[in-house]
Amino acid sequence: MVVHAERFKRIDLTTYFTKVHLSVRSTVLREIHRSVNKSLKPPERSGPAVRQGLAHGPRKDVGPIKRGVAVGALPNKCFNTLFPSGEISRRMDSINQRDRISSLPDVVLVMILSFLSFKDNIKTSVLSKRWRTLCYETGNISFKESEYVDHSVSDFWSKRVSFVHYMLNWVSRVPIEVIKSFEICLGYPVGFEAEIKYLIEFSISRQVKNLVLDFSSPYWRNTWDGLRYDDFVIELPTLFYGLQTLESLKIYACWFDPSRFTNLGLRKLSIGWFRLKKIESMLSKCPLLESLSIISCYLDEVMLAGNIRELIMENCIIPTMYCVLNLPNIDIFKYSGNVIVFDFQKVNMILLKEVYLDFGIEHDNDEPIYSANKEAGDILSHLLNDLRSSRTLTVCPYLLEVIPECNDPVDMLRDVVTQHLVLETLLHPKEFTGIRLLLDHCPNLETLTLELLCPRPFPMPSCGGISSQTLWLENISSRPENGYALERVELYMPTWLKGTQRQWAHFGAAMLQSTSNRVQVVLHNGWCIR
Repeated sequence: MVVHAERFKRIDLTTYFTKVHLSVRSTVLREIHRSVNKSLKPPERSGPAVRQGLAHGPRKDVGPIKRGVAVGALPNKCFNTLFPSGEISRRMDSINQRDRISSLPDVVLVMILSFLSFKDNIKTSVLSKRWRTLCYETGNISFKESEYVDHSVSDFWSKRVSFVHYMLNWVSRVPIEVIKSFEICLGYPVGFEAEIKYLIEFSISRQVKNLVLDFSSPYWRNTWDGLRYDDFVIELPTLFYGLQTLESLKIYACWFDPSRFTNLGLRKLSIGWFRLKKIESMLSKCPLLESLSIISCYLDEVMLAGNIRELIMENCIIPTMYCVLNLPNIDIFKYSGNVIVFDFQKVNMILLKEVYLDFGIEHDNDEPIYSANKEAGDILSHLLNDLRSSRTLTVCPYLLEVIPECNDPVDMLRDVVTQHLVLETLLHPKEFTGIRLLLDHCPNLETLTLELLCPRPFPMPSCGGISSQTLWLENISSRPENGYALERVELYMPTWLKGTQRQWAHFGAAMLQSTSNRVQVVLHNGWCIR
């Protein structure tokens, strides 16, 4: 495998779930700052006696009035000597800092609390009597069983009962008439049907905008586990189908009738663990829908149309192995599951920003749908050609293995305009040809990211008598052509690496750095090799 590294400006090597990006939204902070400034009145001017008295501090031998007179009577020169202006400023700032939060009105505090997670919001109720009830006035309510119940303990059932009672007790104290979001995550809620119905009806009565109802079991491992209808114990109340305030809806593993569902204002929909006969009939009743996620569903027929901009399909069973997409505005497409044929009709490919393709489930199948890699390679090559205008493209190891098996892969695969290519790889020798094939068809590539799904120590397995390590190092040290050169290689290593594993990571980064003096190699657990 020959990687033309000179074309890239940056290459990222990442391990599975090791990159974490934490950011603070500046818009949120500006909004809080703006609200605080509007709510706080300008401080009243205090006289010199009072101001100087605060700076001097209380005196036990002088009453309140005499204390002010005594301090105010001090000559300015003497007072400035005893209490310099800098000291006064520092003491006043300390007082203001201590009282700043308590001086805010309740409406501002509730708005600030709304930016916290529900769990952190609850913790504020122990601060003081005033804060005890403020958490009930926030418009975001989230009940997640995983945050309250530990299934590994022997008395987990009694804890589930306590959790359900806690939810009922909480909603009984909510004073506001409109809530922004309401979430229930309770796996297989058998025995709690009446309580769950009451909670759903509560959210409907408060004109909820974002509703999450997740009753899927954490023990389900595949789509078939969740499609046993005897596991569905929750039936959505009639009031649900008439709710028109919804903007975002997520429903998993409950009795749901798509033919009765109509919502003209819904913009985001996520459905999971259902059998849907004709999903297009339901989507036609949601004209403003922009984001659609279909998770672990059985789809008898898939013909999607509308103004959807984001489409996510994950681990769905599609017996026809055929999917028609009539989505002219789509810009994000993510698919995980078996290899199927996609027919893109009236899709403006120029708008595509991000494409994610994962066919890892084929590795888990005892009898793959396409036993011959040649047929799967043809299908996936055509799929890449259809999605070639995406600016960010992520592919899986299975795709890297099978695309070289198609008929004349060099001529069949067309150049893509991708600027950021993400290769999820096991670094198996069978993937090297596919990696080279993709790189040769990415003339506009600027950033290459390798996500190592299964980290392995050096040396790596060999291919044709040459180790993958040698292949990689030779390409890193290649000379620039056409004015482009590799400038930076970033290695993201997991934080749980210990001892010898850390030494191997440092050794590998040092080997990469030794191959070229013009490339900076950075190991993101604190080491910079240069």
